[in-house]
Amino acid sequence: MGEEKSGVITSAVTHEDDSTEGKVKEAVSKKSLLIAIVAIGVVTGLATFIMKEGIKWIAKLVTLGFHLEGGNYRLLGLPLIGILLAMVLQRYVLKEDLSHGTAMIKRDLKDGAYRIPPNMMYTSIIGCSVTIGFGGSAGAEGPSAYTGAAIASNLSRWLKIDPEWMRLLISIGAGAGIAGIFKSPMGGVFFTLEVLGLQMTTLSVIALCAACLISSCTALALGGFAFDMKFVDYIQFNPSNVAWMCLLGLFCGIYSIYYNSTKNATGKYLNKISNPWMRALTAGIALSVAIYFFPSLLGEGYGIVDNLINMHPSALLEYSPFYTGLSGAGLLMVVTLCALLLKGAVVSSTINGGGVAGDFAPTLFAGALAGYLFAMMMNTWFGCTLPMENFALMGMAGVMTGTIKAPLMAIFITAEMSNSYQFMSGFLIVAAFSYGVVLLWNKKISPKLSKKS
Repeated sequence: MGEEKSGVITSAVTHEDDSTEGKVKEAVSKKSLLIAIVAIGVVTGLATFIMKEGIKWIAKLVTLGFHLEGGNYRLLGLPLIGILLAMVLQRYVLKEDLSHGTAMIKRDLKDGAYRIPPNMMYTSIIGCSVTIGFGGSAGAEGPSAYTGAAIASNLSRWLKIDPEWMRLLISIGAGAGIAGIFKSPMGGVFFTLEVLGLQMTTLSVIALCAACLISSCTALALGGFAFDMKFVDYIQFNPSNVAWMCLLGLFCGIYSIYYNSTKNATGKYLNKISNPWMRALTAGIALSVAIYFFPSLLGEGYGIVDNLINMHPSALLEYSPFYTGLSGAGLLMVVTLCALLLKGAVVSSTINGGGVAGDFAPTLFAGALAGYLFAMMMNTWFGCTLPMENFALMGMAGVMTGTIKAPLMAIFITAEMSNSYQFMSGFLIVAAFSYGVVLLWNKKISPKLSKKS
């Protein structure tokens, strides 16, 4: 009888010890997870700031001595040099292909490749700074997202986070990279949810929001609390222009279809060139010629967007052979239209030619031009009085939505980058119509493609 009682007591004590040990492990795991989320936000914000500064420093260095009037012949070589340097870095120094950051993240998550090498925490920063700093017509978000994912992977291993959390933390790191590079916490959140497809649970969304907010605040603080673009003197949102906003949404949707078509066609053409150096030369020469005639295509284009939303459209003509000191509506419309027609092709040339860059920022640039061109045409041809700067801003949300098919991400990135939440209604209207046009087009064309295949 005594032995039986002793066995029961021993079993109870053992069970209690196991339960206590399990609680301790769970507490340690949660503490490590919290540390990881904060560390991912801070380190990723710092990395995106370094990337931004690297791009600015190189761009400033290589464009010293440029003059506003007439062609700047160095533009015929700078983008080509940037792509070739990026190729050399990837093939012989970094020994990694970094040309498609977002696609690499999706591949790693799908394949369960959660152990991203430590050198990937800085290789994309170097490659992207060289590519865009020398004039590559693209953005820094793909490399920044992959940098964030690599930071999350390595911090998780160093903190000995359970492997079951790795997928979540890598997705969070990628979102933090987007939040830091755009200074847009909600943009980073919706990138992870809409583009990467992170499953929504209470824990995952809270962790994601925290990391994106920390990353964005870190990058914003290091950058002196300055936005990439900001209104100096804006016109208030006018509800009487809602019908025109709907038409702008349709215009952005149609342009988005064209943008993606030219980008994909250029990519297919370049990928048919088997020799990587010939591919880089072909893409670099085409890119350089386009940028020589239309320097507004140079780099990320945030300076041009900032000028458009603050009513300085002559910036579209600066440093080009077309600059005359005057900015008549006719010349501005032609130059804006040409830049819009070329943008998808030059972005694809930058990325598929061997550069290290992303394709989100170019859609913001194209959207600003599309919105500005739409309003300018309506005002010039039909005697309207549409605020062109406001329509340029709303066009950013429209084209980003139509090209990437991530409406919430596009809306919040546009609002947060420009600190213009007062136009949220306009963003929603334009994005909704643009998204609708693209969805209808895809439904119309998909059956035809399936029949051909």
